[in-house]
Amino acid sequence: MKLFEEFPPISTEQWMEVVQKDLKGADFEKKLVSVTLDGIRLKPFYRAEDLPSEIAGELRGYRADGNPWAMREEIREADLAEASGHALRALNRGAEELAVYTYPIGPRLRTQEQMQRFLEGIYLEAVPIHWISGPLSPHALAMLVNEAKRRGLGLDQLRGSVDLDPIMDRCAGWTEAPLDSWTDDLLETVRFLLTEMPAYGLLTIRGAFIEKAGASLAQELAFTMSLLAEYLTVLKQGLQEGRIAVPGADSPEAALAHIVSRCELRFGVATNYFLEIAKLRAARLLTRNVLEAFGISGARPKIHAITTSSNKTLYDPYNNLLRATIEAMAAVVAGVDSLSVAAYDQGYNTPDEFSAHLARNSGSLLREEAYLAKVADPLGGSYTVESLTRSYCDNAWGLFRCMEAAGGFVAAWNNGTVSSELDRVRAQRAKQVSARRRTIVGTTVYPNLKEQRLADVQPREPVRQIRAGANLPHLLERFAAGDDLEAWIGKNRVPSTSLDPFRPSWPFEHLRLRVERHVALGGKRPLIYLAMLGDPAMRRARAGFCLGFFGAGGYDVQEGTFQTPQEAAEAAEAAGADALVLCSSDPEYPDLARALQTDLYLIVAGYPQDSLEELKTLGVCDFVHLRLDLLETLERYHERFGIPPIPLDEPLNPQKTGNAS
Repeated sequence: MKLFEEFPPISTEQWMEVVQKDLKGADFEKKLVSVTLDGIRLKPFYRAEDLPSEIAGELRGYRADGNPWAMREEIREADLAEASGHALRALNRGAEELAVYTYPIGPRLRTQEQMQRFLEGIYLEAVPIHWISGPLSPHALAMLVNEAKRRGLGLDQLRGSVDLDPIMDRCAGWTEAPLDSWTDDLLETVRFLLTEMPAYGLLTIRGAFIEKAGASLAQELAFTMSLLAEYLTVLKQGLQEGRIAVPGADSPEAALAHIVSRCELRFGVATNYFLEIAKLRAARLLTRNVLEAFGISGARPKIHAITTSSNKTLYDPYNNLLRATIEAMAAVVAGVDSLSVAAYDQGYNTPDEFSAHLARNSGSLLREEAYLAKVADPLGGSYTVESLTRSYCDNAWGLFRCMEAAGGFVAAWNNGTVSSELDRVRAQRAKQVSARRRTIVGTTVYPNLKEQRLADVQPREPVRQIRAGANLPHLLERFAAGDDLEAWIGKNRVPSTSLDPFRPSWPFEHLRLRVERHVALGGKRPLIYLAMLGDPAMRRARAGFCLGFFGAGGYDVQEGTFQTPQEAAEAAEAAGADALVLCSSDPEYPDLARALQTDLYLIVAGYPQDSLEELKTLGVCDFVHLRLDLLETLERYHERFGIPPIPLDEPLNPQKTGNAS
């Protein structure tokens, strides 16, 4: 007997009747439906009628061998010996690819001799190495090619990529080269790779860079597709003009398809589990649409995912382990080709062997113990995921078409469309956090009051732009002759742009670091004393709220239960408190305030509208409640308690030089 035959079908209307009954008259849309930054409605449940009329075939079973993905480990250590040791350990312990940062973080690979030392013990013909080098892509490629030739290896044996994405390099201000000069740089490097390195990656379109700048999911998709279309337009023109050629290709379409198969789309993955799965699945559908417009079929770029740094925190960093695990699982369930799991502490420190080990094992556990490599598209057919996939396709495609109508990504950057879109979403993200509609565990809620992080923040030297005009043949010769990479690093600092990294937690982390710095320089940490009085349930709830509220600012918070408010005031004064917070029920506050005699700055937990003016006349200075803007309020308290801002020209940590961000 089939199981479902025992149960009658339930209609959506019947479900809604039960929901409305449980809501007891509350508005369904306000209580149970949320809206994403892209305007997509998230319902509390999805039904079969929510499935798109057509589910694309490439999202299901496009791999015959299950859902394999390559585990790519990031190498960030500045010290050459430490970086090389990390790379060798990673390869011996499960990593299948390497992602090596070259500037401004990562191993100091400035000369050909340093490149040789770093790669010692690594078999270039066996390990794909992806050089995270941005505008230094030709420089990294030149040193790699010289090292392969020194070893007697054929360049056709090398695999990996050099982060070639010249439009983003220019938009982000990483190079002195003007934006309109990107086509020649692109075609020169692609021509070399097509001719000399047939197994090597060509383009790396860094959607993850856009995500890190605070973009919404649909924006990340749309901007990535717009960049892909921009590059394909120039590459197609380069093929037609004979500036580049694909050996063995029998038609322009076949040549362009070959180029596409050697490209990589790189996406950041955050903790909105089902939304991120839908985003990555939508990326494949959108890519298909873009490729069809260029007459390309039977080829697709690889999709690489990186667990994002935009939601990672400095305080209570072990939460980052949980965040990265959710992100990694979303990526592999969505069917990425490769994955990098960021170390939990990389946002403020150079990951050590322990944190790198945990990051690596996250992928290993998903593969070897959760068996997520065994099933292709495991959420295919899910009412929720299929519906969200279609929503993100439609939303991102609409934004993509608007950009194309305006002339493409470069035109949209020049006329300010990209910047205004990113600014709008960043402002929404920041407002959600500051209004406590979005919580950051360990930072804006449930802070560890004893945690100190100032000593852990590593200084970072100013990042400088890369000089323009370095062509690949010249670089091959100069590095072989012993030149130093420093010759191509300019004097101008990288300017601030709308592509700068955006972390909603940073303003709150900075508040706490200011307090730590103030204490390190001999100042006093503000002490907030919570006096619990009266109604047991209300006093406990409001004290818990205030503990998190003031703890988010880095203050010392003490609490006590008292019979009278005067006892509370005397205890607070004896403790050296800077403020006394009454935690009770609204009706009790006036009597408590009347019975209180103190010079302490007096705060009431809550917003008792019926007695606000009376409480102010009784000496209450402030009210702390849910409707306050958290960041704005804590900034105000910092000023009151004498916590100074940190001058831009002074180090964050007075015991170290440089600055962190």
